[in-house]
Amino acid sequence: MAVVIGVDKGSIAEEMGVEVGDELLGFNGEPIEDILDYYYYDSQEKFVINMKAKQGDIVDLEIEKDLNEQLGMSLDDSVQLNPIVCKNKCKFCFVDQLPKGLRKTLYVKDDDYRLSFVSGSFVTMTNVGQHELDRIVKLQLSPLYISVHAFTPSIKTKLIANPNGEKLFDQMHFLAAHGIRMHTQIVMCKDLNDGEELKKTLTELAKLRPSVQTIAVVPVGMTTHREGLSDLKPVDKQCAIDTIKMVEAFNKEQGGLFCWCSDEFYVKADLPVPSLEYYGKLDQIENGIGLCRVFVDAAKDELANVNVCDKKATIGLITGQSFKGYLKKVTEMINEKYPNVEFKIYDIINNFFGTTITVAGLITGTDIVAQVKDAPKDIVIPATMLREFTTTFLDGMTVEGLENKLNAKIHVSQGGASLVKIVGEIVK
Repeated sequence: MAVVIGVDKGSIAEEMGVEVGDELLGFNGEPIEDILDYYYYDSQEKFVINMKAKQGDIVDLEIEKDLNEQLGMSLDDSVQLNPIVCKNKCKFCFVDQLPKGLRKTLYVKDDDYRLSFVSGSFVTMTNVGQHELDRIVKLQLSPLYISVHAFTPSIKTKLIANPNGEKLFDQMHFLAAHGIRMHTQIVMCKDLNDGEELKKTLTELAKLRPSVQTIAVVPVGMTTHREGLSDLKPVDKQCAIDTIKMVEAFNKEQGGLFCWCSDEFYVKADLPVPSLEYYGKLDQIENGIGLCRVFVDAAKDELANVNVCDKKATIGLITGQSFKGYLKKVTEMINEKYPNVEFKIYDIINNFFGTTITVAGLITGTDIVAQVKDAPKDIVIPATMLREFTTTFLDGMTVEGLENKLNAKIHVSQGGASLVKIVGEIVK
């Protein structure tokens, strides 16, 4: 049950006599599990609300409304989505590789099918039983984002240390049969689920099209904080080349717009990323699929609207080692419109997590302070370095704190077009 803490004026709930302090028991005789039940019925036309008035009476409210009409109730925290905890022990779990002393929330291992629907987080489904599968279908929690990793049961169990992972393809067939769409990922570990096993996994996922809409293949990320963890081999250049060749060929066999390697593979292979058209609707851009191409193309498009300006400026650009080449390409494009702007690119070595971590999103303020010397008065960082909706780095340093340490103004870029606009603001 959930306690009503607010009723909108003029709403259906108010018209039906719902008051603050009443308890929402469920819908159509079934108890409410969490806020997703409320959202689901709030989008329906005809149903029954089971309520308990604060005086103690239990009442059933028959609702008939238009699809776009809302009930107008606010509920207490008892039905909010507290993360379902992961029950796996994955060889490549990034949480297990974190150093001590970070924000407590970074150590939470969630594996929650509800958050997969709400926020696009990838889940293994190992803690999902038939009740949860039926609920996914009933509430039409679609699309889901599912971590697959491998098809062969023995390999899957070796990777995640949970035999429930062997049920995944049966679960996915069930979801596909009931109209649930799925985006999937494979975290690829050299000599474990690459090569023929990768091809087999891609093939089995393709059998579930169109319910399985996309596949992202991403390389395992390894920090230096792996004490007591099993040995893993990093993806090297030749492995990256071979994987790209396989995935691109399979994607072509499938007619395109289905499976991709993450940008990190192309960086490791020292190969250019494909054109923007190759990535389709960019459904997996948050997984690093097409991110570099979008950045470069967005900057190019924004520059098409910029007039040549000969004002002088020196601007520092902070990034991870893997993105330096693409950032340099963009600065060369910007210099065609701003020929007197000097760019200093600082490709930060990740000493905090380990030198094998080269992406910008895992750079900390601590490493920036240690490595940026003689900083210009204007510095640009990507938004991916900061916790979402905040100005805080992974190590707890804030943008304001970094400005004080470097004695510089920090500008936060949201992408290629944003970088071009920031340069224009600096030189005007």
